[in-house]
Amino acid sequence: MRAEEATTVIASEEIRRVCEVVLVGHGVPEADAATVADNLVEADLRGVDSHGCHLLTLYVDRLVSGHLRPTTDVTVVRDEGSTVHLDGGLGFGQVAGLAAVDLAVERALEHGTAAVAVRESTHLGALAYYTQRAAERGCLTIAVQNGPTIVPPFGGVTQMLSTNPISYAVPTADEPTLVYDVATTTVAGNRILLAKKRGDAQLPDGWANDAQGRPTTDTDAASVAHMQWFGGHKGYGIALLVEVLAGVLADSCYGRTENSASEAVGRQRIAKGYLFLTLDVNRFLPVDDFRSRVDALIADIHASEPAVDFDGVLVPGELEHRRRADRLASGVPMSTALVAELDRLARAVGGEPLAALG
Repeated sequence: MRAEEATTVIASEEIRRVCEVVLVGHGVPEADAATVADNLVEADLRGVDSHGCHLLTLYVDRLVSGHLRPTTDVTVVRDEGSTVHLDGGLGFGQVAGLAAVDLAVERALEHGTAAVAVRESTHLGALAYYTQRAAERGCLTIAVQNGPTIVPPFGGVTQMLSTNPISYAVPTADEPTLVYDVATTTVAGNRILLAKKRGDAQLPDGWANDAQGRPTTDTDAASVAHMQWFGGHKGYGIALLVEVLAGVLADSCYGRTENSASEAVGRQRIAKGYLFLTLDVNRFLPVDDFRSRVDALIADIHASEPAVDFDGVLVPGELEHRRRADRLASGVPMSTALVAELDRLARAVGGEPLAALG
C-alpha cells in the first residue's frame, strides 16, 4: 500500500450492515443478503481482504448487468444418496454453496462420505468459509471451484483456466484452526485487483505476469489474465484436477467450453462450478479421539525449532484465526478509498454510510 494512503478502522458489524443494505437494495432477499454479507465479513476478519467487502462493487455490477441473479434458486439435478448434483441457477455462489456444504455434511453423516457438485453457480467467496463450517460438525471436507478462463496453462499465454482454488479444514478440539485455502495460482486474482485498486506501485515477486506472459512486479503491467501458478508446473497440475472435478464432473464450464444451460446470458457470464468432498471422521475414529490426535500433531508442529527469521512454526489457517480474534475486538482496517466506495454503494440505495471506530 502506498505510504500516503490513509486507512480507517470499521467494526465488522458495520461492514455487515452496509453489505446487507446494498444487496437488499438491489433486490436480493434479506436472508440471502445476510449469507453473502457474512461470507464477505468473515474473509475481512480473517485478513483475506481479497475476498472481503471490496467484492461488493463487483457483485453490484453483475446484478445490474444481469449476469448475477438476485434470487438464488438451487435445484436438484440428480440425487444418489451419497452423491448429489445441484444447479445454482446463476444466483449467489454463497447461497448455493452454503446449501451444498450443509447437504454434503448431512449426507456424509448418513453414509460416511459424500460428494456434492454444483453447476451454474457464481463466485463462492473464500472457500474456507465452507470447509470450516463442515469441520465444526466433525467432517473433514475438501472444496474446489473453477471459473471463467482467465489464466493460461503453464508455458502458454492463451486464457484457459481460472485461479482454481482448493480448501480443506480439519476438525480440532475447539473451533477448527487447521484450515487451508489457496488459489492454485501464486495468489488469487482478487489480490492483484485489490493492489491495483489501492494504487500499490509494486507487487511481490512471483505473483504476476504481464500480457505477454513475462514475470513482472509492476502493478500497472500485471495482468489478472496472465498470473503465475504456484510452484510452476506443480500448481498447474493441481489446477487441472480442480478443473476436472469442478468443471467437467460438475457439468459446468471447463477450459474454453461454455457448456451452460443459460445461453441467454451470453459469453460474458460469470458461471462457476464447484465440488465438496466430505468425510465423517467418526467412521474411522471416534471424533473426539480424532480431534485430540490432530491437536497433538499440531502441538508437535508448534514445538519444532523455527527456522531463522521465523518467530515460530504454525499450521495453515492459524494466522487467520488469530487475526479474526483481533479484528473482532479492534475492528477491520480499511483504506479510505474502499470506505468511500462502500459509502457510495450504500447511499445509492438510500442507506447510511459506514461509521468509523474511534
